Amino acid sequence: MPHPMTDQEWEAQNGSLHPDEARARGLCWCCQGRAVLYTAFGGVQRKVPCPERCNNGQAK
Repeated sequence: MPHPMTDQEWEAQNGSLHPDEARARGLCWCCQGRAVLYTAFGGVQRKVPCPERCNNGQAK
């Protein structure tokens, strides 16, 4: 059985591309192609829609 992710592991799913690199790949600079952002606080882990209202993770 997989171990539960820590808050840091959960948030690491957001990726590490620089916004310019994401745009060069045709991805949204904010969510990097995921259409969601991963956030966590105190063990509560959530996925929230990209606030940029991107085209399902693709650049506008």
